Amino acid sequence: QVQTTDLTDSRVNHDFVIWLKTKGMNWLLAILLVACAFLGWDYLQKQKSNARDQAWEELSSATSPAAFRGVADAHATQDAIAELAMLQAGDTLLRSILSGLKPGLTVEDEGSSLTGEERTASLVEADELYAAAARMAAGRPGLGGKPVGISALFGRAAIAEASGRLEDANLHLEAAATLANPEYPALAEQARARMESMEALNGASDLPSQSSLVVPAVDGETYTPPVAEDLLEFFEEDEAGTDAELDAASEENPASP
Repeated sequence: QVQTTDLTDSRVNHDFVIWLKTKGMNWLLAILLVACAFLGWDYLQKQKSNARDQAWEELSSATSPAAFRGVADAHATQDAIAELAMLQAGDTLLRSILSGLKPGLTVEDEGSSLTGEERTASLVEADELYAAAARMAAGRPGLGGKPVGISALFGRAAIAEASGRLEDANLHLEAAATLANPEYPALAEQARARMESMEALNGASDLPSQSSLVVPAVDGETYTPPVAEDLLEFFEEDEAGTDAELDAASEENPASP
């Protein structure tokens, strides 16, 4: 029995050696390739995670429109970074326009006020940024791009209203209301409410001009409303008369020595 067992073990060892010589190296190579593939996949996942973290960190640390543009260009394919960066760049310019101050500056800073030309340029740039954000959001499948798209359309409406283009503002608000339905009814209602308020402002009548007023008649003669020059002459004559009365009174009652 001991001899039989030794023969069996010897045969197993011999078969194993033959398997190693014929097929073992192939199996070891396949296992090595699988391990390398797993390590490569794990490395790529870590790289993607690091790139995503860096993109969001740069977005959160940006403060100027130029910085937001740089983030959008550097991370154009990373999540929704590009459209969010464009949206925040437009918001930064819009706040600057409303406050009358250059982005990142305060009232105490020298040269912080926007000039008329700078304000006009900011309006144009902000509208372009909002339009870019809306296009990027529209190209995103599913509902992921809707919030950014709605915000961008609200921004374009605000820029158009600040520029005096009320018809364009109404078009952007109508587009925002359409995009918001049915997932975001509160935003759609807000857009429609703003449209109604703008219609009320647009329909308000202007003050009538002086030429359009009916001129009344006094004692059969046409009454002519006084102009600023007439009022100034009246006050000058009244002041001269007052000075003359004071001089006459001082002559009648001379001051005692």
